[in-house]
Amino acid sequence: MICEENKNMIKKVKTLSKEKQNTNEKSNNEPNKIESGEEKVKFFTEIKQSTRELIDNIKDKEEITIGTIIDKAVQTFNNYLSMEPGARAILEKYEPDYGSKIKEVEEAVKLLDHQKKPQTSDVLDLWCRAREEMQMMLIGKTTFNQLLAAAETPEESLDKPMKRNIAQDVIIWYTGKLIKNLSLEEIVQAIEKVWIMSNYFYLIDVRQESKDQYLVIFKHHQNKRYSNYWLGYFRELFQSEELSYKCVIEGEALDETLSMTIKKLHDK
Repeated sequence: MICEENKNMIKKVKTLSKEKQNTNEKSNNEPNKIESGEEKVKFFTEIKQSTRELIDNIKDKEEITIGTIIDKAVQTFNNYLSMEPGARAILEKYEPDYGSKIKEVEEAVKLLDHQKKPQTSDVLDLWCRAREEMQMMLIGKTTFNQLLAAAETPEESLDKPMKRNIAQDVIIWYTGKLIKNLSLEEIVQAIEKVWIMSNYFYLIDVRQESKDQYLVIFKHHQNKRYSNYWLGYFRELFQSEELSYKCVIEGEALDETLSMTIKKLHDK
């Protein structure tokens, strides 16, 4: 027979076992929430007051736990760090202009939406097709009017547009700098990009022969008269008083090719 003392001991062990089981079940059914009790106080003492207020505001507005807020914040931050370095550098570069990253991202989203609109895309697609299939050129209003005027005075048909061109305006638009602040390299690179974009030439081959000398070869599908026009056009540009340095130009105009050597002599 089991004595009374042993009975009490067995009863006590069963009671302790049951209490432990209830404690474990409660622990499993109620996950540890960071916003409860002492842990909430400890967590809040380690962050700035402004961040505490932001967390509380999000928590009340979205009716979610602080743990969920932190999970989403960490995920968002991880997504930002996972961005291609070049894209992240652009965000950091322009952030001061917008005041915060979120405002900058909002503006970027609006621009993306604008570019993706069907009507905008259709116009761009139409221009690209016309450029390739019909070899259409993007000609400025000033150049167009000068060509019309030149048609009335054949003796000046090349000379007038050559000397009254808008090359400087186009290069300022492209580079965002004043002509006097541009290096020879920057001007040559601008011509290479913009005059191809405008479809005046299908190939512009730039070769740097020395520190201050470039050979530029232009290819087109027109004629020698066309080559002569652009030779005079670019000669006017590189001999302009607006440049901060003096250049000498040597060129050759052929039926479908124009070649120019541009050499910087000295600063003015």
